[in-house]
Amino acid sequence: MTTETSVTTVPHVGEPFREVMGFAPDAAQHLRVTQEIVWLRLAQLRRLAGLLRRHEFPHASGAAALLERLPELPVAARTAVGREPVFHAAFTGLVTALRRGDRRSAARSLGRLLGTVLLPAAALLEQPVTLDAGPRGTVCFGALDTPLILSADLAGTPVEFRHAGDGALDWHASGARGVLWPSTAAREAVVFGGAADLLTPMLAELEQDPESFSIEAVRPVAPTAGSRSRFDDAMECLRTSLPRLHEEVVAAVSLVTPMTSRRTAAFTNTAFQGAVFLRDDLADPLFLLERLVHEAGHLRLNAFGTLVPLHEHAWDERVDSPFRTGPRPVTGLLHGAFVFTRAASALVDATRETPEATRGAAQARALTDKVSTALATLAASVRLTPAGRSLVAEIAAERDRVSGLCGDVAPAAESDYLKGEM
Repeated sequence: MTTETSVTTVPHVGEPFREVMGFAPDAAQHLRVTQEIVWLRLAQLRRLAGLLRRHEFPHASGAAALLERLPELPVAARTAVGREPVFHAAFTGLVTALRRGDRRSAARSLGRLLGTVLLPAAALLEQPVTLDAGPRGTVCFGALDTPLILSADLAGTPVEFRHAGDGALDWHASGARGVLWPSTAAREAVVFGGAADLLTPMLAELEQDPESFSIEAVRPVAPTAGSRSRFDDAMECLRTSLPRLHEEVVAAVSLVTPMTSRRTAAFTNTAFQGAVFLRDDLADPLFLLERLVHEAGHLRLNAFGTLVPLHEHAWDERVDSPFRTGPRPVTGLLHGAFVFTRAASALVDATRETPEATRGAAQARALTDKVSTALATLAASVRLTPAGRSLVAEIAAERDRVSGLCGDVAPAAESDYLKGEM
């Protein structure tokens, strides 16, 4: 549901992104897309620096000075920033809040964004940058990095950061002080869990925002040894049975957070690029595989669609959809066709010649039946761009391949997960 390797060539900011996205997994292209998105966002943040100074945001001088230098980040640091879902969510929140004149929300998003770039951009700090400690006296550097935990007595206290050389940060707050060193953890891996102190309030805001794709109030939960093991097993299944898809999932998904939810089995959100939220009932390996591939597909298409239009309709223009009751946005219909086909492919290919083959084929059949309806609507009612037509043609061809592999297996009964999709 929606709401790493090295990167070589990256288009210059402002240069049109002319690549075409195919159905087949392509980790390298996704990394190029992410790099271009980061380039564009860093350039926009540099332009926003003057606005922060004029409107006298809290601690604006140091923040603005850092934003102005962010385009100087080296490739490795940009890659790290691009994999941080909170960077993308905070960027979206900051721009949205500034457009509607909401200073409080803008300041909150700015603080979160600065946290995500402080460590990668430590060497660019010319002036101190101040962040306020949150609950339990924590300062979060995104969802992927370990937060700085001071003490509950220092909750809400300003914490000042300065470059200490060699990419390290000096910090001090109300007499407490220390040094933070850049993380040596590989950013290519998928983090299972995430910083709950940061994600919990952001998800609460998402649920309350009338302009967002709101699902319900959800909250992150701490991973257990069992849930972590089951998630690792699902990733290993992808790696061994579908290595190219595994590479793309690792490129597209930087964070998987287990959550509690009454109705929602899984979701992504367009603001949280790189993040997947899964209800913490991970006991069924096939169900987990389907959810993971499905949601990773949303992230892949969300990112590409940011750079390359796939249809010619307004964001709120709606058509009939087999994925949800009532008309849905055109983008949602295209997403459904893509991610349901991706999940169906993974189910039949990962379970082939295993005891789960029949069950995998039955669930894949249930997915492709919906895709067939979606493809008919896309053909009859949607004005696709050339890139969109090319992608839809590949989706149709893959639907046919999967249907052939399913043979005469009857479709599985529609699950609550499918009823809540798209």
